[in-house]
Amino acid sequence: MTLKEPTNKLKFALFAFGFLVFFILVYFKLAYAEFVSWDDSEYILENKDVHDFNINQLFTKFYVGNFHPITMLNYAIDWKIFDKNPMGYHVENIIWHLINSILVYFVMIALFKDELLSLFVTIVFAFHPIQIETIAWIAERKNLISTFFILLSFISYLKFIHENKIIQLCLSILFFCFSLLCKPSFVIFPLILLLVDWHFFKNRSKHLVLQKIPFILASLIISIITLKAQQDSGYFNTQHAFPIYQKIAYSGFAIGEYLYHFFMPNSLSVIYPYPQHKVMSMILGYITLIILMFVIYKSHQLNKSLLFFGLLFFVINLLLVLQFIPFGEVLTADRYMYVAMIGLSILVFSMIKKITKQFYIIIILLTLVLGGLSNSRLKIWQNSITLYQDILLKNPHSYIALNSIGAEYMKRKDYLLSEKYYRKSINENANYYKSYYNRALLYSITNQTNKAIADYTRAIKLNNYYKAYVGRANIYYSLKDFSKTISDAEKAISLNKNYSKANFVLANCYDDLNKLDQALFFYNKAIINNSEDGSFFLRRAVVFGKKQQFVDCLNDLEKCTQLEPNDAEAYFWKGVAKVNLKKSPCADFKKALDLGFTEAKNPYQKYCN
Repeated sequence: MTLKEPTNKLKFALFAFGFLVFFILVYFKLAYAEFVSWDDSEYILENKDVHDFNINQLFTKFYVGNFHPITMLNYAIDWKIFDKNPMGYHVENIIWHLINSILVYFVMIALFKDELLSLFVTIVFAFHPIQIETIAWIAERKNLISTFFILLSFISYLKFIHENKIIQLCLSILFFCFSLLCKPSFVIFPLILLLVDWHFFKNRSKHLVLQKIPFILASLIISIITLKAQQDSGYFNTQHAFPIYQKIAYSGFAIGEYLYHFFMPNSLSVIYPYPQHKVMSMILGYITLIILMFVIYKSHQLNKSLLFFGLLFFVINLLLVLQFIPFGEVLTADRYMYVAMIGLSILVFSMIKKITKQFYIIIILLTLVLGGLSNSRLKIWQNSITLYQDILLKNPHSYIALNSIGAEYMKRKDYLLSEKYYRKSINENANYYKSYYNRALLYSITNQTNKAIADYTRAIKLNNYYKAYVGRANIYYSLKDFSKTISDAEKAISLNKNYSKANFVLANCYDDLNKLDQALFFYNKAIINNSEDGSFFLRRAVVFGKKQQFVDCLNDLEKCTQLEPNDAEAYFWKGVAKVNLKKSPCADFKKALDLGFTEAKNPYQKYCN
């Protein structure tokens, strides 16, 4: 297949230049945004495998309930380049979206051989504010890269159809597999290809069905892996395990919401909760489905090809996120529309085409309006507080946002405001375990021991949450109740054997009980799972010191001070280790004193004056 060349190269070049300049103007301020507390930490900031560039773990481990090794590899490369600077990650997201917008243009040209349609769809895809969630959220990089590969797969497949070269089919399958390893949502892609075959190449569709077998097999494999990842990580939401008639109704309601937010993008939010009025929402859902099926049927019957293809493309791309398999806390999300909106853009073009021929004026106006709305929406993604405040402005009863903003204020040490938001979250949903867990952390920090234990216990009863066991274990450890500490820590390890903090508190307990070999065993496990916490090395160093293994002790203390250069206690113990190794301890005792560790005064005077 040869992609259709624009009829006026100068006009096309001017459009491309204008598009690029406007694209930069719309999105440039995103480069100055921060990380947000939703998933950015789990994927990047606190991810040891990313920091260590651990290829084996990146390609075998589940992260945040997903298996997407290519995305994780991308994060690892970014960490080597950008470290903790969010600007690099945001700029890269913008570049991925720009590339995807260009690829969308070529897919449309390849499908429809229509420049105006291709320009229209590209503009909507590039600048619609519903895309901001995918572009601005660093943790949603998986959506951008996965789309990049699926568009390459689409182009390769269309070239195969027209040129009949097996290499193009092989490339399409390869790019498809890459897409699935970035994000599994495109397991529905074989259905898109079947739609294309049936709609555009009816005379060859039977023959082409057999060529979908590799795509289908890849989809089945990644689907099984993803279901296991979601199950193992506890992402299936049993609260939303509704009967099938209700799920069907909610799927219609969700489609209606997606349509509404596409045409009314001033009402966007990061969270769209399940509807509160169940009966009315179910009625609206069934009405939406009936109307949708009628329009699809009539458009096919009347040979309205753009309308028919656009609607089916839209629906197929949403099939997996209509919550027939319940996961997460929300019914709909803007990021799920990233590719699906291509179908709606085709539909809108088919309607506009009937009423006007002033397409270039419409495209210019559309670009300005959508670009302005997107640029305005970027401000809510500047940091976590602005993000959660926007959610609460539109959904004041969102217990998820209330809990999240409480966690953000706790991180900023505004404990009164933090507790206020946790209380509001619990009032909105008394069964949301994360609010109890986070409030327990707050009570732990503010030394409200009994309240912390009560909230940890509540979180455990609601979800059997392994982190709540560790939090409660730490409270029991501070109270020197070692039997309860060990019980809770062991339970947490049984739920998540790789959780470093569970191994650490268990090691501390055995250290205090003078069971040094057991303490070393669990300190080793803690460090294997997290080699970036200086306190782990400090506590293991103390155990090495008790065992008179001062070389190992000093090595751990060196590692601790590399990670925590202001840890006064570590410098003190470095001095002690050097005394036993007959090395000069003076610099370390002096450093400990300078940092306020008064216990270093006597040994400093003894060995250094």
